[in-house]
Amino acid sequence: MILVLLLILPLLASLLLFTGKLGKHSKNFALVASLVVFAISLLAGYAFTFAHDKILTLDLNLKELLDVDIILKIDAVSLVMVMLTTLLVPIIIASTDKKENRTPNFYALIMLMQMALIGVFTSSEMILFYIFWELALIPIFFITALWGGENKKKISVKFLIYTVVGSFAMLIGILYLYTLTPAPHSFSFESFFQLKLPYSVQVPVFLAFFLAFAIKIPLFPFHSWQAETYNASPVQGSMLLAGIMLKMGLYGIIRFILPLCPDVVAGGSLIFLPLILFGVIYGATIAITQPNLKKLIAFASLSHVGLIALGLLSNNHYGIEGGILQLFSHGVNVVGFFLCYYMIVKRTNTDKISDLGGIASVAPKFATIFLIIVLANISLPLTNSFVGEFLILLGLFQTNKILAIIAGLTIILGAVYILKMYQKVMYGERSAATEKFTDLTFSEMLVFLPIIAMIFLVGIFPSFILQLLEGAVK
Repeated sequence: MILVLLLILPLLASLLLFTGKLGKHSKNFALVASLVVFAISLLAGYAFTFAHDKILTLDLNLKELLDVDIILKIDAVSLVMVMLTTLLVPIIIASTDKKENRTPNFYALIMLMQMALIGVFTSSEMILFYIFWELALIPIFFITALWGGENKKKISVKFLIYTVVGSFAMLIGILYLYTLTPAPHSFSFESFFQLKLPYSVQVPVFLAFFLAFAIKIPLFPFHSWQAETYNASPVQGSMLLAGIMLKMGLYGIIRFILPLCPDVVAGGSLIFLPLILFGVIYGATIAITQPNLKKLIAFASLSHVGLIALGLLSNNHYGIEGGILQLFSHGVNVVGFFLCYYMIVKRTNTDKISDLGGIASVAPKFATIFLIIVLANISLPLTNSFVGEFLILLGLFQTNKILAIIAGLTIILGAVYILKMYQKVMYGERSAATEKFTDLTFSEMLVFLPIIAMIFLVGIFPSFILQLLEGAVK
């Protein structure tokens, strides 16, 4: 019942919003609906804790009616992803401003995307997974194309082409694996995982799935859509992309590449890990030179998710566990970063770093919150990113010491562009753009509250997630 509600409620909310009958109450309705879904995800976490086999399962046997068998499951990894999704969607909805005059369709698309994302993270059938994977693309495409900035339609089409090409490669891999399952053939995850694929088969399967996931994450050199799309999207679209949607690719690595292609992962550390590491360095280096705050966040995210991918593909317990923990933390932190960006742009009408300055002197509450989020993004101890990055580097060190040392040095690059940006934006003399900058209102503080809470909760007590993941990672 819990799994049904997690999917049905956001879908029903989306359909009701699409009717347009809620009018000016659309935002409040979407916010309440998303909070209810979050409460249900907490209930799922509670039920999972007491589940005998640490799995929540829903099997809708529709063979006689539709000749399909819909299987939804939540294990520890799925639960972390569902919790991240349901936590961030209410924050994203609450961040919208009345002055932006968002239509009911805007909130309907957000709720539809939430349903699709939950479907991706709970599916236990490959075709069902693929349907939700593609469905999640539609809302963000329209959010960018309809409410985006300059060149929004052109950039949206480019993003669509990139992701569809990757998805098509994955579909070919899925259909090929289906033919290898014992008769009667099945699309269930279990039937795929029971295949003992020889190395010669693992290589093309790895390439098919990795292409789809590398584009979605994105990883170098499949990243060229990212900065443009983040920049063109409304800030809520950028939050959905960076905070949740790119996690679909990282989730795919955990769910499919690791169990289906273990020999390729074990033997390919000197092939694809250096390429991913180059992307980490590339993203951090480009971020240092960015004159605009939103593009800086985009390239910083490129660098951070590359490090997560390194952990997941390091082929050991520490790296995988750290990668999943960091996956959750990055989602929280990047949404917090975009919220700070949004507050600045709302008040100054610019995100050009050179046009800002002196904000801390007139907005101490905002300066404090921004500083906490900045420190979390550079993995300061006691913040949520510290434990995850430490475990990633520890796991990578066991796989390849040289790569681990170079990856560790990228944290210094991260500190350079983050602290340099914070100094220029928050200190120095006030500019014409920041002369009338006002501090956060009470409602804006409430939007930041769950972000700050998760930064310290995961940073100080990471064990509640690590203990949850221990069995699934093993």
